[in-house]
Amino acid sequence: MFAYVAHHMRFRTFLATFAAAALLPSFCFAQSSPEQLPIRAANRILEQGTWGPTPTPPTILQEKGLQAWFVEQVRAPISTYLDQPLLGADGKNNNNLQPVQVAFFQNALNGPDQLRQRVAFALSEIWVVSETGGVNYAAAFPPLFNIFQNDAFTNYEQIMRDVTLNPAMGRFLNMVNNDKADPARGTSANENYGREIMQLFTLGLTQLNMDGSPVLDGTGKPVPTYTPNTVTAVSEAFTGWTYPPQPGTVTRGHNPLNYIGAMVPVQANHDTSAKDLFPGFTLPANQSAEQDLDGAIHALFMQPSLPPFISKQLIQHLTTSNPSPAYIQRVASVFANNGSGVRGDMQSVIYAILSDPEARAGDNPWLSPSPGYGHMSEPVLFILNLLRGLGGAVSSTSTVANAAGSLGQQLFYAPSVFSFFSPQYRTPDGSPAPEFQIYSTQSAASRANLVNAAIYNGRFDAGTTFNLSSYIAAASQPAALVDLINTVFFHEAMSDSTRAAINQAMSAVTAPSDKAKAALYIALTSGEYQIIH
Repeated sequence: MFAYVAHHMRFRTFLATFAAAALLPSFCFAQSSPEQLPIRAANRILEQGTWGPTPTPPTILQEKGLQAWFVEQVRAPISTYLDQPLLGADGKNNNNLQPVQVAFFQNALNGPDQLRQRVAFALSEIWVVSETGGVNYAAAFPPLFNIFQNDAFTNYEQIMRDVTLNPAMGRFLNMVNNDKADPARGTSANENYGREIMQLFTLGLTQLNMDGSPVLDGTGKPVPTYTPNTVTAVSEAFTGWTYPPQPGTVTRGHNPLNYIGAMVPVQANHDTSAKDLFPGFTLPANQSAEQDLDGAIHALFMQPSLPPFISKQLIQHLTTSNPSPAYIQRVASVFANNGSGVRGDMQSVIYAILSDPEARAGDNPWLSPSPGYGHMSEPVLFILNLLRGLGGAVSSTSTVANAAGSLGQQLFYAPSVFSFFSPQYRTPDGSPAPEFQIYSTQSAASRANLVNAAIYNGRFDAGTTFNLSSYIAAASQPAALVDLINTVFFHEAMSDSTRAAINQAMSAVTAPSDKAKAALYIALTSGEYQIIH
């Protein structure tokens, strides 16, 4: 009884420390020294902030706590993507994305910047660019993903500007070579990007309170965040940009296709009229393309709906599909002001998400999170969790992206600008569950088939292999094997029913390798493994 009380009080201390730390500005993260974390708490953090735990204990997290680990992750060397040629050896368009897909999985499997990569991937699912939307060049994606990597812990306004000027985004949503209106020719500015940057990347369709609830007018109807006139004004502010020039060339008009570098302005093609964006935000006449772009970006950045709109989506990607209004408001408040008067500080926002009491409640075995807390492992995360937990390796010849593709998430091939699944998707009972939009009986069977291939074949393909030696070594003592699986894949929260099913499967075989494979198969095809709690 006394041991229970002492353990319970230590976790209450952890939660109080995390709640207070969530309000700290980024430069204060390393100031406190929380008590050593149990492996359960450490592995839950790894499930939320990395591509998944490994059989090797998380030393920094256990010994020094969340704050020290977070600082280490922010400072870790940044994984990058190598530029790809625009044309292949045959002189035709190079649309072979396999080297970029391999780089993504290799970075995720081996890179030290695990949290940065998770944040970057979340950003890529908000700021979507897809091969299926006409960006069918391998050269388009490394520069874009390097932006997500480099900007993951900067400021959201910086992310907005850098992605807006990325040539792949320019081509995908028609901002590149988008010229001012020409009455003589009957043309007007293309409004595709001007609309999507508001609807999907910053504000959403409905004005939001800080807790994510809609702002209602006097008749009880949601208040829209923008009008058709706003779309037109923002789109005109973004006119006059073209592809970056090829080395040794000079920009004189519309530059030819080039994905390396940021888009450049052509002042003659820019709309210089005055533009009314939002109340209090008007761009004066005769500004340059750079001035109007920066002004429009800042106007969007300062809108009150942006903090809750983006904060909720980041929470959904990292910790839970169904955050409470209080959780959203706490994070959105940090987004609006990190404690030092800085808006959009991504370091503070991500730390607030991970350290929030709602995210940390499940760290204590006696303080379970709410029944609706958590989210399904989307296919890319599911595959990488298997790779990291089962000693996986990915070579340059790997087709591992096809494994995620078989589950409905082919990397770089989102079906539309709305990504692979909508953050608004709900299950038939009304529960928010975005990842379930691409989950079906077929994909459920495909998940089981991939688990079977990893465990019983030791590979997805010749370039994607697994090493079960840690589990086979533990299998001489079945209880130790179950404990290892419980720690790595269930953060020590495996249910009694799953444990019983594993023991029953192991009792049918005798060799340690067979016991390990049987135990892993039952565990990794179980329903509870699919949901990250």
